[in-house]
Amino acid sequence: MLRLRDVNDRKSERPEGWLSRSHKQGRPWFRRTRLGYLRWRTRLDARPRTARLYRVTVGVLGALIIVVGLILVPMPGPGWLIVLTGVAIVASEFSFARRLLRFAQARLRAWTRWVAASHWSVGAGLGLLTCACVVGAVWLVLLLIGLPAWVPREWVPAWTGLG
Repeated sequence: MLRLRDVNDRKSERPEGWLSRSHKQGRPWFRRTRLGYLRWRTRLDARPRTARLYRVTVGVLGALIIVVGLILVPMPGPGWLIVLTGVAIVASEFSFARRLLRFAQARLRAWTRWVAASHWSVGAGLGLLTCACVVGAVWLVLLLIGLPAWVPREWVPAWTGLG
């Protein structure tokens, strides 16, 4: 059975990179959490069946979150954020998802830099376009499911088709 040791004794038995420079930086609670995670991963990887089951579980959970995010993309709310969260979960175990996540992050950074470098009217136009999309999505949802009972009918204009 693997016995957890103090950080300073018998460094030769630790996995490579166990105490790399990045593990020594940060607050003590973060270092303890990171080392605890590395110990847990070492124990997990020592059992192939458990490691495989963990990878499958992470893949299924991440895929479910991606699907929910894709369903929510056309609706108002954080659809793309949920999709990228699902990709990040899958990327924790699979290299193809890690590459996809890096690509998405690079595109997002490039887009943000482009908008920041553009004229203020570009940002304002994108804000108005986003607002119009949200209003349109809310209108479509209300058109499909109807107005809630608590909304007074006299508040809703006739041209919306919701009354």
